[in-house]
Amino acid sequence: MACYLIAGAAGYVGSRLTRRLLAQGHRVRGLVCENDVDSPIVEQLAAQGMVVWKGNLLYPQTLVGVADGIDYVYNLTSRSVLENTVLRQTFVDGNQHLIAACSRARRVRAYVFTSNTAPYGDAGDTLLTEDMLIAPCYTLGQIMVEAEQVIMEAVRQHNFPAMIMRVGAIYGPERDFIEAMIQGTMMVIGTGRNFVSRIHIDDLLMILERVVTHGCPGAIYNVADDMPLRLMDLYREVRERMGMLPPRTHTRRAALQSGLDPNVVGMASASVRLSNARLKHDLQLSLRYPDCRRWIDERLGVPQELELAV
Repeated sequence: MACYLIAGAAGYVGSRLTRRLLAQGHRVRGLVCENDVDSPIVEQLAAQGMVVWKGNLLYPQTLVGVADGIDYVYNLTSRSVLENTVLRQTFVDGNQHLIAACSRARRVRAYVFTSNTAPYGDAGDTLLTEDMLIAPCYTLGQIMVEAEQVIMEAVRQHNFPAMIMRVGAIYGPERDFIEAMIQGTMMVIGTGRNFVSRIHIDDLLMILERVVTHGCPGAIYNVADDMPLRLMDLYREVRERMGMLPPRTHTRRAALQSGLDPNVVGMASASVRLSNARLKHDLQLSLRYPDCRRWIDERLGVPQELELAV
């Protein structure tokens, strides 16, 4: 059995990955910031066998020894895009500090950083591969590019075994875009014709587990399903089954003038259509949710006309 370090073990993805690895008999050390140490989720994970390491990626002195005896490292740390003052510290400085701790340990076989789609900016209808030029068009994207550059520099200069995952919008239990549509918390900024690349949490966990043994050190992987949809097409799928009215749309200018954070506006309106071909080839996998409409079918039932056709 292997030994894993998970930075961000208290988060949506980190807590689920921790449970998955512990259930398989692996050892997991969870890097948890001080504010989360006494949270119910951390207490539950500790009861299931996770070793809690209280530390913070912003403070390298708290990371001394954190990677000792570790085989695989996941940096799943996340921040709200509204926390502008610490975004760069978390993703740029944080990766530098954690990589330094891993390098001192001299045992880490794979380091995985979950980036996002912000480096691509707004790419229209282009099917994006990892080798294409990136064009970030809002602050979060520029910061993520800096973070990725820090990691790739460690790969080039020191043969550090890192991989970058550009993860699409994550959905699943407790992050249900259908519920967000029903409650009106999922905004349409722009025309709604922008592509949104998504990945179900179950598929993401499988990918994260597999990439440390099957991924290529130094690689960047797009993490998304097989069928990115335009935002309005996704709404149409849900709306027709729920009898909902069409959603209200907001121009980018109106959204910004209303006080919405530019990062929120940028992420909500950008068109990012990811190709997952490299991921599926290298990891030799097939997705449980290759199309998010399968999730819609599970939540809302298969449309009657499709049932009749079958």
